[in-house]
Amino acid sequence: MKKIAVFLLVLLVLAGGVAAFAYRQVAAYVNAPVGVPLETFEVKRGASLGAVLEELRVAGVIAKPRWVYYWARANKMPPLKAGPYGIEAKQSPLEILAMFAEGRVKTEAFTIIPGLNRWQTRDLLAGSSWIAKADFDRLCDDQQFLARFDIPGPNCDGYLYPETYKFARGVTPETVMQTIFESWKKNYTEATKAGRGPRNFNPRELMTLASIVEKETGVSGDRAHVACVFYNRLAAKPPWPLATDPTVIYAATLLDPKFDGNIKSWHLHEMESPYNTYRVRGLPPGPISSPGRAAMDAVVSPMQCNDFFFVSMNNGQTVFCPTYECHEAAVQKWQVNYFRKGKAKGK
Repeated sequence: MKKIAVFLLVLLVLAGGVAAFAYRQVAAYVNAPVGVPLETFEVKRGASLGAVLEELRVAGVIAKPRWVYYWARANKMPPLKAGPYGIEAKQSPLEILAMFAEGRVKTEAFTIIPGLNRWQTRDLLAGSSWIAKADFDRLCDDQQFLARFDIPGPNCDGYLYPETYKFARGVTPETVMQTIFESWKKNYTEATKAGRGPRNFNPRELMTLASIVEKETGVSGDRAHVACVFYNRLAAKPPWPLATDPTVIYAATLLDPKFDGNIKSWHLHEMESPYNTYRVRGLPPGPISSPGRAAMDAVVSPMQCNDFFFVSMNNGQTVFCPTYECHEAAVQKWQVNYFRKGKAKGK
């Protein structure tokens, strides 16, 4: 009996040693870098842990999926979340599974720059395969969808807030648009905390003027001064027309989506459109582009000035004038003569 007891004890020690050795082997493997990067790996919705590990084996990332499977089950790892992931060579099998369980999906970015109109933004998103053009147009004109995010309309133009956005591929068009609108709402709320400018504009009016200021300024430091000029035109008795070219371009684009931006005399003086601010006094019915925060701030807090005119110096700077005579002189110097000299040099 004593010999049998000793024999069983030896077996137990050996079994324990084998188990300890096996445990160390598995632990070392599941915690060691896989050494194989994978730019994109898709965890499919509803896929089981075993199926995901088998896909990783086929992709050459994990050589011993069973070891990883039993380790994960023994340690009660949470379910995996669907989505695209990027796998790095330095990650271990356990780090990869933790990434899947936490949903740290691979994201890509796109940037909406200030001053884009709805069609330019649509082309940007469609061109980079984020939203199909038809889906964009549907959501841009969906009044109920816009109302969910306090977008005052009449469509999404003006509220596609310029910013860099990050999403995982496969995200829905609704999610993309919702994120953009929420970014606009956040910035609009912050910009108007202290008020909505000298005329206490409603949200649509404020964004309309901000969109014009955005299109009329190349230098951020000029925005508050340009806003002052437009406020002065609106406050004049009787009110002056805003007479701003970007609104004419917008009106012409509404009439002809292929409009090349080359304004003719007909556009200024004969084209009938509520966006033609050479013919119609006051603000147009809605924004003509999506302004950035600086333009919004300029409309909320414009500079105090007596100017009614401004002219580009073609070097990023602007000349501001209080009288028509001053304006005419600036136009002659910085537009007529400037471009005449340029053509002469070109010859």
